[in-house]
Amino acid sequence: MSNRAAFIDSAQGPIVVRDTEIPTPGGGEILIKVQATAVQPVDAKVARAAMFPSFSYPAVLGTYTAGIVEKLGPGTVGKFKVGDHVGCGTKIFLGKHPKYGGLQRYAVFDELESIHIGTTPFPTAVALGSSTPPGTLFAPSALSLHRPTIPPTPLPAPESGKKILIWGGSSAMGALSISYAKLAGYTVISTSSPRNFALLRGLGADHVFDHSAPDTVERIGELGPVDYFLDTVSLPESVGRVVQLVPRPREGRTKVMVLLPLAMLQGVEVPDYVELVFYHLSWQAPENREWAEWLMGRGGFLERALEAGVLKGVDAEVMGGLEKAGEAIDRIHKGVSGKKIVIEPWA
Repeated sequence: MSNRAAFIDSAQGPIVVRDTEIPTPGGGEILIKVQATAVQPVDAKVARAAMFPSFSYPAVLGTYTAGIVEKLGPGTVGKFKVGDHVGCGTKIFLGKHPKYGGLQRYAVFDELESIHIGTTPFPTAVALGSSTPPGTLFAPSALSLHRPTIPPTPLPAPESGKKILIWGGSSAMGALSISYAKLAGYTVISTSSPRNFALLRGLGADHVFDHSAPDTVERIGELGPVDYFLDTVSLPESVGRVVQLVPRPREGRTKVMVLLPLAMLQGVEVPDYVELVFYHLSWQAPENREWAEWLMGRGGFLERALEAGVLKGVDAEVMGGLEKAGEAIDRIHKGVSGKKIVIEPWA
């Protein structure tokens, strides 16, 4: 029995599929027989733009994965057993080893970064982002939003009536953030191209605007002050428009969550009362552990949300097997909205 993986051997190099060894899980890790991996914008940015100069090669990309538990490593805490269907968040940027990438048939994941997905189809799980929920939901949670409940309950004071702007709602993160914020009870404002308006409204967005329209900032402003801000596009143009909507607080600064390192946004004129916060997943940090347990623990929010079917996201489009990985990355690099591109390593 052997493994097969889609490797990238150098910065901006081609994706090459070849046989490799089946990795061994270390302490607190689990070996997964991968059934579906979502190709993310970050994969495309690494592969085609060398976004992270310190990234280690050869590498296997793929950060959102779902599959079947094949083996438990030493020191696991009994969260899973062999044969369980799970969603996993990879640590390719921390582990710096090909065994952590999801674009292969067997991969290694941290037990505590994984959740039970039950009978949820594997492509659906990765499209929902449930296979790495902190990666998708850490951003809205990091804005200190009220936590949603299942079943949903009215938003309590002092949060009642507050608004969140999610710029770029048709991305996978944007879609899930809309669903999460709406479950929590917030008034959700979002943007997309007009062809995705119905998608955003179906996710629960209360107000939807054309991201490219010249009067969008003005029209959003007519809705009154916005309280929370998440820019899933995070290009200088989008950030520049979002910060125009931030009201001056009585004290301190208002956070605007972005998905690019701040060094890449230096040309954006940001008011002194706005703090751009680079989305950086650090759920294992001591200050985030309680939240991560609430979100990802056994019987936690995500497991219950999946079981109840209340968490919504974009649909999956399965492109094929590992041989399609390079094509999928190129497609993501050119821009995809309203769907999640998925690779099935055994296809």
